[in-house]
Amino acid sequence: MSSYYKHARKESAEVPYSFRCEHCMQDSGLLRAVITGPAAEKNSNYNVLTQPEIEKLEKKAHENLIRQVRQIHDNATQKHIYSADFKDTCPHCKKPQSWAVSGMQKNMYSTPIISIVVGIIVSALCYVYTIVEQVDFGFPVIPIIMGIAVVCALGSLMINMAKISAKKKATSAVTQKNLPTIDWEAVRHLLT
Repeated sequence: MSSYYKHARKESAEVPYSFRCEHCMQDSGLLRAVITGPAAEKNSNYNVLTQPEIEKLEKKAHENLIRQVRQIHDNATQKHIYSADFKDTCPHCKKPQSWAVSGMQKNMYSTPIISIVVGIIVSALCYVYTIVEQVDFGFPVIPIIMGIAVVCALGSLMINMAKISAKKKATSAVTQKNLPTIDWEAVRHLLT
């Protein structure tokens, strides 16, 4: 019987940034956002990869990081949507900044969508299992699974909406809206 190994690599890049607090008007000082690309994965029957396999995995991790940095850069520079990697809590007064709301709104539906997709996949697997094995569970498994997925998705959506609402409320009283100053030169080699 053979073993199965999953090898993964991730790459990260630091992006310096700062912001003037919208509440206390103090400069945050130099902060660093750590942007991490999605993991590159390689499935193997062996515990140790060969050198060409390692190089291919590292190349894929680097490509994933480049794609992630470019997407975050484009969203920030063109749409003023800032990734959650750019922390918005003022180091002095500990209050949030209004520019972070856009990033939260952009990702508001990601967890609910994942919940629904997982529910569909598990339901499909149960359906195939009942057909292949000719098993009758005696109760409606698939609707129950989908019901749980929908409840999880709605719960997640409500939590996300509550977080966004709380941040909007916390930043609604500010008189001057400021945007962060991001030093993209630190990752220029990933953007070109």
